[in-house]
Amino acid sequence: MLDNNSVKLPHWLLLLCCIAALAFDGYDLVIYATTIPMLLVEWNISPAYAGLIGSYAFGAGVVGAVLGGVLGDKWGRKATIITSVIIFTAGTFATTLATGPVSFGIFRTITGLGLGMTSPNVLALVSEYFPHKWKQAAVSASATGMQLGGIMSALAGIYLLTPYGWKSVYYFGSIAIFLVPFLFWYMPETPWLLVAKNNARQLRLILSKFRPDLVVSDDAHFEYPQAKEKSSLANVFAENRFTSTILFWLVYFMNMYMIFGTTTWIPTLMMNAGHALGMSLWFFLALFLGAAMGSLICGYLAEYFGAKRVLVILYYGAFFFILLLSVPMGVYATTVVTGLAGMCTMGAQNVTHGYVTQYYPPTVRTTMMGWGLGLGRFGGLLGPIAGGTLLSMKVTLFQSFLWFAVPGLIAGSAIAFVQNRYGYANRLT
Repeated sequence: MLDNNSVKLPHWLLLLCCIAALAFDGYDLVIYATTIPMLLVEWNISPAYAGLIGSYAFGAGVVGAVLGGVLGDKWGRKATIITSVIIFTAGTFATTLATGPVSFGIFRTITGLGLGMTSPNVLALVSEYFPHKWKQAAVSASATGMQLGGIMSALAGIYLLTPYGWKSVYYFGSIAIFLVPFLFWYMPETPWLLVAKNNARQLRLILSKFRPDLVVSDDAHFEYPQAKEKSSLANVFAENRFTSTILFWLVYFMNMYMIFGTTTWIPTLMMNAGHALGMSLWFFLALFLGAAMGSLICGYLAEYFGAKRVLVILYYGAFFFILLLSVPMGVYATTVVTGLAGMCTMGAQNVTHGYVTQYYPPTVRTTMMGWGLGLGRFGGLLGPIAGGTLLSMKVTLFQSFLWFAVPGLIAGSAIAFVQNRYGYANRLT
């Protein structure tokens, strides 16, 4: 019923809720990068130690992503998303109380746990409500919330850090708690779970909003073909999906290594290249602007040319543009290249999300996304550590960017070998 629908106001409200949740998720995830230069001085810590602290949130995100995927498939996406927002908001606010690197790291770990739970459920929920024709574009659009969060973090760094200090940007991130009432009222629960729980009243209410053209009798019986299937890790690999699942996980690992390595260290690397803090934060902003605009464009292209083709080009492009950042260029050229690097890393990840949600059956989507994002965050954990270690070793700018660029080649090659013929979307056609 929902797959053959047209896009209506409830779809837009759901999309806005999901974008808002991911925007603050993205903000709280990367805001640390803007505060590193100040914390290096205030706490007299080395870049390697700062990179280790940065990895705490990503490490906790591994647990959060897997836990969020399992809870989303068993308890429901809506409840899990709201819980995740409460957890990462509490962690972000607690960060303002940190008196040193140890307590700061503990609070960032709490934040990371909540952050990891959000994405798999948001992306799966959007894919379940939007018509088949618009699923890829809708998932890619919702995922741009992460980039909007990055844009917010760059702007917060530019306008809040100098006059108000590093704690101010974490106070700003704490306002995400005010999203909770809107998520409760405007975000529906996943339909197949309501069928499994025989919640006919809630299903009729959802259909009255998303399919007002249908007349549903009071004694109607609802069925969902996969509602009785069990959600488990084993089912992720079922129906000849083993090879593709491993490849998708490799892609998530490599891409998150690139994303969180660059987003953590771009401001500092640009300062080392001779730019002032303000200009370095401008490049940080360009990274997310490029990702947000690129996500929408690439999501549209993926609908017409296929996600697989678009992703291979994007990931190979990531290698080229990240490495190009090591070449001395003018401000405008550096801004453009930084934006293209954001498009080919974060933008590519958003297209990957859409690809994955169409490749797997509804009952295992968040389990797959949870494990994919969870294992991927191991890459996100290593990226900041690698960057900090390289800076402490005083390697060249080219060597630093090379370490962040090579995973693009690996991710692009992995996508090329994904077996489309075993995808769930192909089974429906």
